[in-house]
Amino acid sequence: MTTARSLRIGEALLGGGLSALGALIAIETMLTPSAGRSVVGPALFPYLISGGLVLIGLSLLREAFAGHIAHETGLELDLRAVALVAAGLAAQFLLIEFLGWIPSAALLFVAVARAFGSRRYLPNAALGLLLAGGTFVVFNYGLDLNLPIGSVGEWFAPAE
Repeated sequence: MTTARSLRIGEALLGGGLSALGALIAIETMLTPSAGRSVVGPALFPYLISGGLVLIGLSLLREAFAGHIAHETGLELDLRAVALVAAGLAAQFLLIEFLGWIPSAALLFVAVARAFGSRRYLPNAALGLLLAGGTFVVFNYGLDLNLPIGSVGEWFAPAE
């Protein structure tokens, strides 16, 4: 049985862990020589992420020490949803070199949509392909950062 005290300790540990992770990301970003010291540059997003992690962690710590807990009856975890998202991430990790960014990201989108309860596979796949294609275009042609086209995509791509 889960008690309120053990839940507060768990939330305090989570808050401390998030704060520590945010601090670690900020320190590592400061120590990276290529990060530069400009206001807008490659270090901007790691600093924003680390700041967000620290703020969320401190908020969780404050709530845990004030006696407030998020779930009075215990942790509500849908293991099936977690497994679906983990399987989608694993599939993307394993298939991205072969299929490329667009199909593997679309598969991840379908898996996450199913984890959230959607049973509309065809519209989810179409939306996933649209979003993945959009990010591919933005990254490859707008930002000049190459996402993998994959072995399958190279069969259809014109030779340079």
